[in-house]
Amino acid sequence: MRILTKKKTIFLFLLVILFTISIFSTHLSDASARITDLRVIKPKKVHMGNRLKIEGSVQYLGTGLRSFYVSLMVNETQNQTEKISVANFQTINVSFFWTPERNGVYTISLRLYKSPSSFEESIPLNIHVDSISGYQKYTMALYHFNVQYVPGSTTIENRIIEKSFYPLLKMYEHHSTWRCNIELSGYMLEILYHKYPQLLDLLKNLVNEGQIELIVSHYSEQLLVAYPRTDMAKSIEISDTILDSSDLVRSGVFFAQESQWTPGYAGLLNTYDYNTVVVSSDPWYYYLPNRMKMNSPLFYLEDNSSQSLGSDKRLLNVLLHKKDGNVNGIDYHWAYASDGETANTFAYQNNFRYDSQKEQNHEQKLRKIATEYHFVFISEFVAMLREKNVEREKIPVIPEATWKMRKSEGVWLWMGNNSARYEDDAFIRAYTYRARQKALVAESLLKITRAKGIDVSDEERMLLNIWKQILLAEVSDSTGWFPWEIEVKESVRLTDLALESLDNVIAELKMKLGYQDSLLKVDPSKNTISKVSSINKPVLVPTPPLHITVKGGPYQINYTKGEFGVTLNIKMFLEKKSTVEIRFPAENSIMYSPSLAENTLITLNPSDIHENPYLPLSNGLVIINGSKAIIKHCAERHMAMQWNRGKYIVFKEIAASGNLTYSFTFVEATVYHFTFVDIANSINVYPVLVI
Repeated sequence: MRILTKKKTIFLFLLVILFTISIFSTHLSDASARITDLRVIKPKKVHMGNRLKIEGSVQYLGTGLRSFYVSLMVNETQNQTEKISVANFQTINVSFFWTPERNGVYTISLRLYKSPSSFEESIPLNIHVDSISGYQKYTMALYHFNVQYVPGSTTIENRIIEKSFYPLLKMYEHHSTWRCNIELSGYMLEILYHKYPQLLDLLKNLVNEGQIELIVSHYSEQLLVAYPRTDMAKSIEISDTILDSSDLVRSGVFFAQESQWTPGYAGLLNTYDYNTVVVSSDPWYYYLPNRMKMNSPLFYLEDNSSQSLGSDKRLLNVLLHKKDGNVNGIDYHWAYASDGETANTFAYQNNFRYDSQKEQNHEQKLRKIATEYHFVFISEFVAMLREKNVEREKIPVIPEATWKMRKSEGVWLWMGNNSARYEDDAFIRAYTYRARQKALVAESLLKITRAKGIDVSDEERMLLNIWKQILLAEVSDSTGWFPWEIEVKESVRLTDLALESLDNVIAELKMKLGYQDSLLKVDPSKNTISKVSSINKPVLVPTPPLHITVKGGPYQINYTKGEFGVTLNIKMFLEKKSTVEIRFPAENSIMYSPSLAENTLITLNPSDIHENPYLPLSNGLVIINGSKAIIKHCAERHMAMQWNRGKYIVFKEIAASGNLTYSFTFVEATVYHFTFVDIANSINVYPVLVI
């Protein structure tokens, strides 16, 4: 009995030890991970301002789900940190973007930890940033390529790539000391990826050799100031995905089609790792002719938006394009800053066919510049100014604008100033706006369906393609500088396709949710749905205490009571082409939400600017006389609003003959102004729709 008891005791003892070891091992395994790889995607020559992609791999050594933190360390100082979640012996990739702002050697590593006192660090890598401080004269070249120069023409798309873009790359390949910035859209990069892989390889080689700094600002050459932040965020995200697929890294420089400007840039661009926006100096001279001394071309824009991810106010560099100048003893010069197509073609004039003499003239000009100036990237020049402690002035109050303000009057050219018989800016912008509203509703349905564990992979792919169609339809060239009929029709065609596909996606998701025979009210701001039995008809109400003047032709106004206030439905009966004006008195200052920052408000005082601005009102809102809000329904007719400083506001367009409908919601209350913002966004940005 004693022997048996002893054996049992030993057996139980061993069992306890094994069990304890198992628990301890599991605990150690579950709690540990390691960095298995560190890579820096960079050109062979790294200069100040180059945007580098730092990648690493993290391997989890246990089971279950664990969270860790990964930090990018620069010279043993924490630069950026991300939280990751890993499970079941998984290996995941992490990536950071970092821009050196000084010359010298940087030591880069990744740090993985559960707590600040417990971490594993990768073997460090050294990055050498070449010094160019020996030079005193610098020149920059910016080539803006736009394959949507003639939206709807595949022939022109191909010709721009084959007869203009490719020859320019070959020219730079022959001059290894020349450097430039090339700006192109995610859509153009997508075409290169699918149709011109060898040309894409040439571009990658020039980027990796440190000759080209790539600017990719949007998927489509959009009139971005006419639409909310969501659309531009989609555009950047789609473009970044295409960049990853193409094994390319964009710079932190942003340049928009038509050199569009909005005071709302900072919040959005900082979120997506842009640090500098390049814009024409023209709006500054237009609005502030007596204040523009231009001691330095570098300014900063403060992010005051409630959409900012950080609690502190982040600053965005703003580089004003000016032909040349001198700051702190540094001469700077723009060797080229225009459409890339015009460097070696005559664009419209020769139907985008390559002209050898034009390129030779351009090449000869660059040769001459190279004898006096050193070619630098835009990001490098900005970093150099920062290194030299060149003072950045805060951007003064400048409302939405474009280049050539004296000719375009800003967004008025794209949102109301129709020249051709077939041009209809307000309709095009409203029709595409309607599509993006419906796409948000479809996205909400998709999220709800996915949360129930239902497969939505097909719908996800369809929605991605739909967003591409919508963004392409938002292109600036279907309105603006004398658009061709094919350009106007292309925006309509793409929007038609998007809306048709959205109907199919929504029907499929409703069926998967079991609501195929029901009316659903969808709130995309909250991702909620509810069944409704019918659509409520608007109720007519008496005229509100609001003075309104309508010009342009016979009209009729109905006032209806809605959820948010009184809605004005104005029907115009035009027998011929006419300038429509819908005017409201607006004394003193106004408040509005700047484009790309529709959750914020800025104030414009009559003395702030020199000219009467046209505002796109991307969420429709303008606050007048302190306590009255006028909210344009952007999906009805989306035209610009002019502010005649201190007197009145006027919604204006040159309209063709026919019956047109304009809608505005009027809200008057002594409430906190941001209630008006919420109402405007509920009407336009994230509307509740019944489907």
